[in-house]
Amino acid sequence: MAAREWVTTQTIYCDRVGEDVFLLEERIYPDDVLPDVGAPYHVNQKKCSHWLDCNLAGNPCCWSGINPGYDPFKDTRDQPR
Repeated sequence: MAAREWVTTQTIYCDRVGEDVFLLEERIYPDDVLPDVGAPYHVNQKKCSHWLDCNLAGNPCCWSGINPGYDPFKDTRDQPR
């Protein structure tokens, strides 16, 4: 059976919640190494550490799983902190 793990990929300031949030991705690692695939894992889904708070407050974005058309971190995600 494949192993699943949530991994923090970045910590970034979110204006919507007024604090740093963790950007997470669920990685699925296969039982056996697949040499033809080239990647050691598959990213199944992504979310923010405050996804539930934003959904309940009515501020969904792509990191909360509801609004795929809005990424508040798009311009700053690739910049080092």
